[in-house]
Amino acid sequence: MAIINFIRKFFFLINVLFGLYSLLVFQLVYAADIKHWLGGFLMMSYPLVLAGHIFFAISWILVKSKKAFLSIALLLLTFSIYDRTFKLIPADVKPRQEFTFSVLSYNLMYGDYHGFVTGTDKNTGTSQYNVLDTLTADIRCLQELYNSEDYKEFDLINKLSKRNEYYVYMHSNPGNDKGKGSVGLAIFSRFPIINKKEQYWPPNNNGILAADIVINKDTVRVMNVQLKSMGIRVRKMFKNKNIDQEETRNVLSKLKRGFEERAVQVDLVEEWIKDSPYPVLLVGDLNELPYGYAYGRFRKNLSNAFETNGFGFGFTYHKLPGFLRIDNQFFDENKIQNIDFATMSEIPFSDHYPIKGWYLMK
Repeated sequence: MAIINFIRKFFFLINVLFGLYSLLVFQLVYAADIKHWLGGFLMMSYPLVLAGHIFFAISWILVKSKKAFLSIALLLLTFSIYDRTFKLIPADVKPRQEFTFSVLSYNLMYGDYHGFVTGTDKNTGTSQYNVLDTLTADIRCLQELYNSEDYKEFDLINKLSKRNEYYVYMHSNPGNDKGKGSVGLAIFSRFPIINKKEQYWPPNNNGILAADIVINKDTVRVMNVQLKSMGIRVRKMFKNKNIDQEETRNVLSKLKRGFEERAVQVDLVEEWIKDSPYPVLLVGDLNELPYGYAYGRFRKNLSNAFETNGFGFGFTYHKLPGFLRIDNQFFDENKIQNIDFATMSEIPFSDHYPIKGWYLMK
């Protein structure tokens, strides 16, 4: 009996210490005002914190102990963060309302151009080329678009501009709006584009591409963003069961550098949002979970379409680890109303799923 009491006390001590750590993580996620790389590490652990308290609560409930209330209370404390994680409103029961315009965001993963030209994977490029005919929207924002007139499957600017005649493009050769043979960001619009602004971040084709678009009598600044990826190959890590200390240091070093560089990028995106003379719609690939610095900062100025009208977990990245929501649409709720939002998980031709939002100008 004494041993059981000791185990329970020790288990509760771990629970309390974990609770203190959780409060720190909760504060960082809520405030999103710490750009230091260490804060990035802590915020990234929020899903583990959530899972940990569910584990502690269930464990105490099974032994009929009131100590379960500690983890239950901490879970309730973070209730407002749950909207970033899971939505219960099914899309098929919401009444379809009138909307002014629709926006599609899709990371194309280059169409796996290398696999196409070498013959190892012709399916990705061909499937994307065909499915883009069905992914209709008034405004289409694409990341990692590889454009080349050498192959029909990659002659995407000519293809997409037939339906959305106004477009802007940005890639590693600034000023080349035709984008021949290059990877970049693109915005295609059914409505006129009156201004373009861009910022390229080498060497991974990340950046910001903004277009001022006249929608009927209103003008909206649409910002297509791809923030820095950490460059960690999760599939390789899962396959390699013997990761040594040097590899671990390399992973941590990449994460540290990624958090630092992305914080600088986020600051610039925020400047563009605040300096915009028009209401902003920010879409793209944040390469970050909904609990990180970038998501938190953008959420201070804009609302998130998934949180407003999403369903389920809304995972947008379907390769390993397979449970990430890193693609987003943010909007200025003072001028723009989100009517509906969908994650198109039935389209598997990239490592990202397309996301689409429907909006009404107020």
